[in-house]
Amino acid sequence: MTRAANVVPAEKLPNAVPLDVSIPFMLGSVSLAASYGSSFLLVDALRSIQQSATTAGAVISTGTITTILCSLVAGRIADLLGVMRTITLAAGVMAIAMICFASASTLTLFPYIGGLFLGIGWSAFYILAPLQVLCHVRAETRIKYLTLLSGSQMLGIGLTVPLARAIAEIAGSYIAVYALFAAACLVGAMLLEFAGRALAQAPQIEMPTVRLTLEGVLGTFKSNTRYPIIMIGVGACVFAGLSTFQTLYAITRAQSPDTFFVVFTLTAVLLRFAVAPIIGKFRLERVAAFLIVCTIAGLSMLLMNVSSTAIYIIGTTMFALGYGLSYSTLNSMVVDIAGMDGTSVAIASQVFTLSYFIGLFGFPYIAGQIVKAGSLDHLLISMMVLIVANAILLATQVFSASRDR
Repeated sequence: MTRAANVVPAEKLPNAVPLDVSIPFMLGSVSLAASYGSSFLLVDALRSIQQSATTAGAVISTGTITTILCSLVAGRIADLLGVMRTITLAAGVMAIAMICFASASTLTLFPYIGGLFLGIGWSAFYILAPLQVLCHVRAETRIKYLTLLSGSQMLGIGLTVPLARAIAEIAGSYIAVYALFAAACLVGAMLLEFAGRALAQAPQIEMPTVRLTLEGVLGTFKSNTRYPIIMIGVGACVFAGLSTFQTLYAITRAQSPDTFFVVFTLTAVLLRFAVAPIIGKFRLERVAAFLIVCTIAGLSMLLMNVSSTAIYIIGTTMFALGYGLSYSTLNSMVVDIAGMDGTSVAIASQVFTLSYFIGLFGFPYIAGQIVKAGSLDHLLISMMVLIVANAILLATQVFSASRDR
């Protein structure tokens, strides 16, 4: 890539992203996240046109595979086209996915093609979007914008199901809803294009090569960046396990699973937007430790709950408080550690996201085997053990960092 004329040393970067960049960037993120969240409605959408519900599972599996594969090559594409242009193209790819879902009644192959494009588009956006933050603001304010970015994504995903159900009732068809999501993706692409043009004129550090290489990946695991990278993978396992089996949990406790998802989404979104301006004032290790305590407390309450709605809500709130800020906090830790260790920040950030994807998509199968061999309580205990392992990893990272000083 050619060197931009507005490249400045890291210490001369601004502390804030201009509003003409951050507003369209975050709104575009909401649009794409909402479209990604529409995959949760595929079962209902396909059943409404007399297709098997199992088709939705196969479509999601297709999307999962392409998500992982695209995570490995997104950096190579960004090196050729530029990070922001690749993100904008990813929005266009997601629009194609939505069009394929909207056309599912005309050809049974379309949902599978849609799943493929959805995985490609969402993966490229999700793994590359944080890199824009890293190159345009000072290190001490990165966590603020990473938190706002993750909040925008959670807002989009959380709004999808209730919004889509309301639209489906008005339109009389779930399939018609996907046409609107296709339009949302195109609007998102336009907003991201506006943000990209403004970013091109803003001060930035020189964008490093972002392609993933085996040497680069091994380098991240040789440095202290391995600790938060493993921690986000473990955290994603816990979130995926709790979300996937929430309906089963709710039934055993005489609760409604909708309560969990509504409380979790509202808590996580409000929390991310509320604390984003101040979270950078605290040491990341202390924030991570606090979040671990909240996560364990939330899981403990859910485990001990028998049939209390109040405990269900409080436990979900505590879990959302603990997990809700984990991604941006650990991502900032990775970036800060990489900067101190001389590891590639861009590669470390991508490996971090890849670890998250592996935990998110890989653990539900393991969780299912735990439930099958034991019970749901055994799964909750197993997830608590995983969070304790994260506490040990955090302590090890802090000790290793203090020893290296």
